[in-house]
Amino acid sequence: MLESTSSPSSADEVRTRLKIQSPNIGPLMLAAPAASIIGVFFAMPALVMLRMSFNRHADGRIYIPDWTLANYVRLISDPFYVSSIAYTSVLAATVAVVTVVLAYPYSLCIWRSGSTRRVLLMGLALLPLLISEVSTIVGWQLFFPRSGFLSALLSGLGIAQGRFSLMFTFTAAVLGVTYITLPFAIWILVSTLDRLDRRLIEASADLGAPPAMTFREVLLPLTKGGILVAFAQAFIWAMGTYATPSALGPDWLWTIGLETYRQMNSWQNWPFASALTFLLASSITAIMLLLRVAGPRQGKYHA
Repeated sequence: MLESTSSPSSADEVRTRLKIQSPNIGPLMLAAPAASIIGVFFAMPALVMLRMSFNRHADGRIYIPDWTLANYVRLISDPFYVSSIAYTSVLAATVAVVTVVLAYPYSLCIWRSGSTRRVLLMGLALLPLLISEVSTIVGWQLFFPRSGFLSALLSGLGIAQGRFSLMFTFTAAVLGVTYITLPFAIWILVSTLDRLDRRLIEASADLGAPPAMTFREVLLPLTKGGILVAFAQAFIWAMGTYATPSALGPDWLWTIGLETYRQMNSWQNWPFASALTFLLASSITAIMLLLRVAGPRQGKYHA
């Protein structure tokens, strides 16, 4: 009886080699629908916008096909647009910081609350999402003026001397945009806190650490990733919005979003509007990558 020339170990080795050489297309097939949607509705419009930014705008036409860097040169050489980029960045950074500072303690209150109180606090946090941005702007316009509720309240309590107005100030613009970004930041931070092991906080207290040290040495490092995500969300939203800052802020607060809207609709300058939009999208992408690099690795703080 003839013996087999191949041993079981060599047969297993052949199967392993074939398995390595044959690609597993299962994950690719599962990702194909989502990749197709992203490609059609996001990647292709982005490429069209990028191509449009190299065209020219002249002779009263919307655009003239061309390959020119004039729009980008105008962005970095014209003092008006340089200041617009700077104002937008300062506004977005300020809103992001204020959003995280306000959202973090509120999220801690939700995290430490019982089920009934937790639902109530989450509902209050998400209420701004039920109101349109236009209605929110109208509400702030009734709240900030000299004859508004804020001025009357603080004057009545003796905190402010006489009536005052916050309308058309940088503070009003920051508060108006923060009101919109705050619910998203709270949701992100609560989700981050819910993944923590509460026994770590109890262990810190059992070891004699005061609450401030527990917060600084235990809780803050554990929630660093959520803080960065909440900061990025608020920053991205503030970079792109234009209605609230233009309605509540001062005249000099000319954001990129407002200028893009004006170039697209008032001046019909599609190439320059595309250059502004691509600059904004590139800046947001760079910020997201930087925060991704600066953030903790997945699983570093969580069991």
